[in-house]
Amino acid sequence: MKSTLKIKATIKQSIWFIPFIASLLSGCITGLDASYLSGQTATKKTEFMLSFDDGPMPDTTDRVLDILATLKATDGNPVKAGFFLLADAPDEFWQRRVYYAPYELWTDKGSIAKYPKVARRIKQAGHTIGNHTTHHSWFRWPWLDTEESVLSEITEWEAIAKPTLGPLNKRLFRPPYFILTKNVLETTRRLGYQIVMGESVGDATPGMTVDEIKEKTQSILAAWSKPYPCVLTFHDNRPATYEHLDEIVSNLQQQGFRLVHFDSERL
Repeated sequence: MKSTLKIKATIKQSIWFIPFIASLLSGCITGLDASYLSGQTATKKTEFMLSFDDGPMPDTTDRVLDILATLKATDGNPVKAGFFLLADAPDEFWQRRVYYAPYELWTDKGSIAKYPKVARRIKQAGHTIGNHTTHHSWFRWPWLDTEESVLSEITEWEAIAKPTLGPLNKRLFRPPYFILTKNVLETTRRLGYQIVMGESVGDATPGMTVDEIKEKTQSILAAWSKPYPCVLTFHDNRPATYEHLDEIVSNLQQQGFRLVHFDSERL
């Protein structure tokens, strides 16, 4: 009799123990499923490319190139970016007022003509180079938004860039300030250029902090729904970029966004 009671007590204890074991197993399985699904989701995260406007400039562009050499793309190799260079940015205040946007108060921009060594370093590092006009023209000015002026801005860039860089594999064009007028569209297409736009990260906005750039880039990629990689547009003459590019990009990679090499054929 005592033996029977003892067996029943043991069975009761075992019955109470079964749900506990089941919950543990359930937790393990759920954890594995979550990990598996998380891994699947990560593979579908937005891909992004890096591009830079308004160079080349000594020191600042050099620092960006140094950082890029440390950033790994999804294939494990140092990432290749797109650089949209200026040929001969104006020096004088009134020249700048002729070409630059009326709201642009900062004036230091790059120049292939003045800094050919930096321009050559970009090409030698394997990055893609594109035409960003000769003077960084704001094509909303009526004297710049003409067929003749647009043609001059593009072809003069070619005349300055070719002796320094030699032939380029791609004919890529990015209009300053992302302004696409009818004259810009027609002229670039006639000359055989591919227009490459992008998503501004805000580094050229006065007072924009690194944390704000992190938030903006993360929001851009989180909302990206187009069937090709997102091209983030930085400026290699802005302190937030040449001092913190690695931090900004690493933050995006930690969120699961995938850094890929700049490739105009994918755009």
